[in-house]
Amino acid sequence: MADQPDNNRQPAYVRFKNGTCYDIEVIWINFHKKEKSYCILPSEKFLDVNTYATHPWIFRECISKSRMVVNGKEVFMARPWLEEHKRLKFSHPINVPLRTMVLIEMPVIELRQLCLLNLAKILTHEDEVKTLEIPIILQRELVQMICNKEECKMKLTN
Repeated sequence: MADQPDNNRQPAYVRFKNGTCYDIEVIWINFHKKEKSYCILPSEKFLDVNTYATHPWIFRECISKSRMVVNGKEVFMARPWLEEHKRLKFSHPINVPLRTMVLIEMPVIELRQLCLLNLAKILTHEDEVKTLEIPIILQRELVQMICNKEECKMKLTN
């Protein structure tokens, strides 16, 4: 993960938990502020990641590419594990690093977007969109979401 040396490397050990009913793309923002896809995290699953406190992470729902949130924020920065140990006020020493649970949630979204998202989740092919009696602009958005869904599936299998 090191694109550039980090002078202040404070290790952080996190467990990303997908608390949504959608597949989520876990993305690390590198030192050049470029998004680096880390993995696809299926609904209700978790992923253990060893990272650093200086590394920002974002999360996108795979179909609509909407940003998800952690503690109400779109960008997550882990705390160093020793700081987490102190914050939780453990009285005994820990020899093994403490892994922090990070719950990924869906933010409040418009009803229109939620409906499109659920339709895209159900539909399997973009030709099915043409059978729906909805405005052309919504059909186009749905087709794009279905393409995103297929792209996500390919990432998930690789």
